[in-house]
Amino acid sequence: MSIRDLIVIVMATEFGLHYFPWRMALGRELPRLAAYTLGLLGMMVPLSMWLMDHDEIEILQTLWTVIFTAGLTVFALYGLDRYLELARRDVEAGQREELLAKQLKDQGNEQGR
Repeated sequence: MSIRDLIVIVMATEFGLHYFPWRMALGRELPRLAAYTLGLLGMMVPLSMWLMDHDEIEILQTLWTVIFTAGLTVFALYGLDRYLELARRDVEAGQREELLAKQLKDQGNEQGR
């Protein structure tokens, strides 16, 4: 496979992934993390085939080690962001609850006078 073939395959793959009717197939939008993953695979799988065709096994192993490490990191960071968002919402809900309880208590004190 030539570099020109590789480029054409990557372009066609990315075009197909971009315009695939994900909403119709999934019943909703494609999640961002899945879109990133598919976009990356659309480039890296053809490149991996090209590297194997040119006996660049060490580079191929290094490339996929880096891709896997980066993917795990991004996945973990999405999880961390979600956790932090839920913790922030929990704190805000607690603050609103305290404020509402104080307002109700103040109303009860005013009515009792």
